[in-house]
Amino acid sequence: MDSVYEPVPAKRPDTSYHPVNDNDLSPPLSGKETPYPANSRPHRRSRIFLHWLWHFLSLLWIGPIIVLLYLNFSKHVIGASAWCPRGNCDAQATTGHAIQRAYELDRQDHDVNGALQFVAKALEVWFVFIATSLIYDIAILFAKKGRGLPVGYLLSHLEFADIRYIFNPLLWTSPMPHRNSTPEKKARIIKLYLFAIFTALLTILANLMGPATAVLVLPTLQWIQTPHMMNQTFNDTAVMYQPSGDRLFSGCSNVQLLARNYSCTQEVYGPSLDDWAAQSVSTSRQAKTLNGNLIGGSSQEAALTFSLNATTQDLIWIPNRQVLRSMSHEYLKTSGLLADTDKPEYPDKIYNNSLQSFLQRQGPSLGVQSGCYAGNVTDFTLDKDRYVRCYTGWTSPSDYSTNYTKCLRLGVGSDHNPYNSQFYLENTAKNAPDTETGVGVYFADKAMYFNKSTDFNSGLKNCFNNPTGAKCDWNRVFRTDLLPEELRNTSINVGVVSYQIPGEKNTNARVYCDHVTYQSFPTYSVDTSHVTNRQALVLMDNLGEISKNAVPLVVNPDWFLAAWSVNVDTALDGNRQIVKELIRVLPIFYEAMNGNYDETYLYDAVEFSILHLYALGQSLSMVNYYATDPPDHPTAEQLKDKDHPIFHTYATIHVWAYGFSGRTSKLGLTVVILGVACVLARLVLGVSTGVQERSTVEVLASMFEHRHQGEFEGLEGEGCLAKVRYRIVEDGEGRQKFLPERKGGRWSHIVHS
Repeated sequence: MDSVYEPVPAKRPDTSYHPVNDNDLSPPLSGKETPYPANSRPHRRSRIFLHWLWHFLSLLWIGPIIVLLYLNFSKHVIGASAWCPRGNCDAQATTGHAIQRAYELDRQDHDVNGALQFVAKALEVWFVFIATSLIYDIAILFAKKGRGLPVGYLLSHLEFADIRYIFNPLLWTSPMPHRNSTPEKKARIIKLYLFAIFTALLTILANLMGPATAVLVLPTLQWIQTPHMMNQTFNDTAVMYQPSGDRLFSGCSNVQLLARNYSCTQEVYGPSLDDWAAQSVSTSRQAKTLNGNLIGGSSQEAALTFSLNATTQDLIWIPNRQVLRSMSHEYLKTSGLLADTDKPEYPDKIYNNSLQSFLQRQGPSLGVQSGCYAGNVTDFTLDKDRYVRCYTGWTSPSDYSTNYTKCLRLGVGSDHNPYNSQFYLENTAKNAPDTETGVGVYFADKAMYFNKSTDFNSGLKNCFNNPTGAKCDWNRVFRTDLLPEELRNTSINVGVVSYQIPGEKNTNARVYCDHVTYQSFPTYSVDTSHVTNRQALVLMDNLGEISKNAVPLVVNPDWFLAAWSVNVDTALDGNRQIVKELIRVLPIFYEAMNGNYDETYLYDAVEFSILHLYALGQSLSMVNYYATDPPDHPTAEQLKDKDHPIFHTYATIHVWAYGFSGRTSKLGLTVVILGVACVLARLVLGVSTGVQERSTVEVLASMFEHRHQGEFEGLEGEGCLAKVRYRIVEDGEGRQKFLPERKGGRWSHIVHS
């Protein structure tokens, strides 16, 4: 006969409330109940050991963080690759293998950065463990005191790592008492809200810790400047003086230069100027072709080349050849083209262990504002040492629609430059109407303008019409303060180069170019790689801005003759490229400026302006300057002296390095420092309170053991249920007990039947 299962009636437990004293928290045990195995003495020792071991491991998190902070604060340079054992990963940037080597290093960098991302993730997970313990410790402190901890916060240490936790309404409503609870002091509620805010902030911090540690762990490709070494103290420029010195130009003695025999510069700088002329012809021809354009030329000095730099102020800045000669010596060493007889200012390792490197040096540079025009010339002799030269057809750089007659004060006097230079261009073309074309180079301390409508109340128009008349006051004529601002800067310390027109019957016809000159102290830079900078081209930056009140420099006209390699009052060989091109384009430019031109010759007309600019650039690039050794310990006044700056030499290298170079790295620094503060807070809290973290299983076991005592009666919805408070206590065996608050504010325990 089959057995029949009969259910046995369940024995209902006694869940009535029994008041107890606060010190009597150990419920009686029935004969069938036994303490948790975890309460045995060996297990307690194990728990204590694990408690302090976890504190020790938490503290260890600070170790790698300190290392990362040191690497970033010290701006540690790794090298050409993110992986440079012993700081050696030669990029071979100055060799023909640079591209292949860069490819190899790039693959290596991807592997290293990938591995470092795992390191960053490990640090993030490690910190989350620590933050979990910190929230648990604080929650237990709240649960052991006062009216206990709301149910909504019991598992906050397990939920906080999810960023969605800060949007959980229970986080912000749990501190408020529910309708069945007794009134509570505001101070207690405020403390619970502070706990909620702290938990929310720690949630954000934990979620930011991953990106923050990644920012610190991962090196980045950076442009790093090596220490700036003082090189020279600038004293003065020689632009206002006649070229002189035995070492100024190769092949020229001081005796030759003082005698104004500048043909001695022909050996080195004659081909240089002719090369510029050839480049101007080439680029003008290329500009006429489909998709063509005008491209600036370059010139060589020692081992480097340079070009003219244009800025937004209509200034053309010209590199200084003296600076380039100084840079060439170091460039040859760093690029491996010169035997290392002296130690370079920076070891070769700095350049070889970088993906790209720039040798940089501060120095002077002259900038010009120049324009070329066509018109007639008129001279007025005032006395044997003074005369005025006027040119028609001048237009302002800011207004090309208005023509002026520009008059220059020339001659020898107390306030005038003592030199006006001239030479001739030999015309070797067949059937040439003229055998020579005159070129005059002048410097005027003052210039003045007039046209049909105004002479700016200077009286220049009266003097032009009747230079010896009673109404002509030449002292008033050159009052430049009468001029508007757009003309004032082109009326002080003006240089003019005047060309006669080959074959022109009008003997007063001229093509002339004027210029004013300023000085700046830019940074010269040269890429040391033969792959990316095959021409060893030098660039200039940090040119600065010229103020409206800046006074142009006095320029000695003889620098122009030195650039042309021609003696005063002599003819330049007509077979030179620069001479042939000027003879060809001068008539074209003159006709174009007078409105008589064919569009097919437009580029030939422009070519003249380019040729003159190159000749002007050649002359000002040759100007030397005077400098002394810098002081060992410069004062603040010396460092701020803009007229006599201290020049520095340094290098800028492209390397993998650490450092706080951007806003994200600074944010990462802030997050990590807050993380360190949390680790230290957790350590102090754990040591001072002795709170031992319980495992999730133990917490759940304590929850399941707890018997409902009516604390949830009449409450509906999780918002109300989350406000119920529990105190967490330990019985005599070390087991956790959840004690709910009874109505009236008294505490009770469950009596097991």
